[in-house]
Amino acid sequence: MPSTSDSDGERRTRRNVLAGLGSAVVGSLAGCSGRIPGTGPEHVGAETTVQDGQNPEIRWRYPRREGDKDGIGYAAVEVKRVTRPEDHFPTLSLRFNSTIGGLAASDPYEGYHPDWFRFRFEPPSSYEAAASYEARVEPPGQWDGFSAYYDLGSTVKQTVVELKNVQTQGTIFVPVVFAPSAKSIPSSLYCRFTVQASRPGFGGKTVRASGDGNLPLDGLASPN
Repeated sequence: MPSTSDSDGERRTRRNVLAGLGSAVVGSLAGCSGRIPGTGPEHVGAETTVQDGQNPEIRWRYPRREGDKDGIGYAAVEVKRVTRPEDHFPTLSLRFNSTIGGLAASDPYEGYHPDWFRFRFEPPSSYEAAASYEARVEPPGQWDGFSAYYDLGSTVKQTVVELKNVQTQGTIFVPVVFAPSAKSIPSSLYCRFTVQASRPGFGGKTVRASGDGNLPLDGLASPN
């Protein structure tokens, strides 16, 4: 289970989740819950793929292993520019994707289910100094363990979304709107994720994966 803060000294401003996009999509697959008590997570890295251009995306597959393309699952951040008459400034539509188990898992990683996940993103400090932004987050279904907030513990404001007590295999999407108070969008967004997954029963274990990367936005600088 994650803590809702990375350190006791962090100051946060919580925001109510706001409907900003269409309905969040949750694709559920049958899975089991629970993990062996007393076992700490095995920390693994993630293989990062960055896609630039008109459809920017960061995708992390984990655990990283030679010849293993699928592993336990993957996480991703996708973004596109949105132009609407009611918007005074350009907005970005982001979608966080956490996928564990099911069709995304290859042997020997079948049977894992997610315990929790957390995504963070922030613009460059130079952009933050010149403009502010608001993040509007839509909850992915009816989980009580979902939260979205701003982390003000560093020089740059971070937007954080996390979901605890998942216990369901499959894909979970979290839509987010990045609404700046300026006519320009940042050149990139620094994104991080952490996910913990467990496989219960005899021989099961808990795995925690994390990764980061810069999501390039230069291809979205002007409307299509």
